[in-house]
Amino acid sequence: MIPLASPNPSFSITDFWRWWVVHLWVEWAFELFTAAVTGYFLMALGLVSRQLVERAVLFEWILILLSGILGTGHHMYWVGEPDLWIGVGSMFSFLEVLPLFLLVLEAIDQRRHIAEQKDFPYRLAYLYILGSAFWNFVGAGVFGGGTLNAPLVNYYEHGTFLTLNHAHTAMFGAFGLLAIGLLYMALRYLNGNRPWSDRTGVWAFWLYNIGMVMWIVLNFYPIGWPQLEAVYTHGYAYARSMQFYNTTLFWQWMRMPGDIVFSAGALLMAWDFIYKLWRQRQSATASVVSTAVPVSKNP
Repeated sequence: MIPLASPNPSFSITDFWRWWVVHLWVEWAFELFTAAVTGYFLMALGLVSRQLVERAVLFEWILILLSGILGTGHHMYWVGEPDLWIGVGSMFSFLEVLPLFLLVLEAIDQRRHIAEQKDFPYRLAYLYILGSAFWNFVGAGVFGGGTLNAPLVNYYEHGTFLTLNHAHTAMFGAFGLLAIGLLYMALRYLNGNRPWSDRTGVWAFWLYNIGMVMWIVLNFYPIGWPQLEAVYTHGYAYARSMQFYNTTLFWQWMRMPGDIVFSAGALLMAWDFIYKLWRQRQSATASVVSTAVPVSKNP
């Protein structure tokens, strides 16, 4: 994948290792990281006990060892591995939905507790964590393991716009929103008792999510389903050719509205970060000046 001299001339070998890296990273290491970080976030805010978090992470670990590693078999058969991987990969890849579903249930339950606390200071950070849990279930679970990983479907669908749909919603929705939520948690902690507003961050959150939904409705599905039908009727090579893509030019351009909305969310978020850091620095400087004691000089 990162050759020291020249690229490997075999696409099969390169693709084999690419799928190992991608799926062992995402479906094993990063899923466990997501569960651990989300649990730590809830524990740090006093919403769940440490014992509950440890049990949840251990349960996630057990499921990921099964679904994350053995579930990669839904790719292994198609790059030359034995046909044993067809059944193993299909069965265990569907188990990936279970820990994601449990994360969503936990997030919804904790959101109810937060609603009872009127002075809860980390509402914005938790909003992003809740969005991460939702897209973790929908993007990685439903769009990925739940619908695309069955061998017969994956054989025809792999590499089409339906794969892009799974990749975009899972990668940014699950992991991107999680990272932004942690950033907002750190910013809110550093802000202390100084004035704080969630408004810009909330706008950025909804623009991100609306942009992703627009991608699905206006780009991924309108191209992905005809592309899947083209694979069935004309073959995979045609469905990935310019001849096919020239029939979808309108829907290719319809990616732009979602891009604009998503980019607006990114710009709002960047401005919110810069403004909040500038205000914190300004407040800290003013506090130092006001508490400074002048030193008198002897004549």
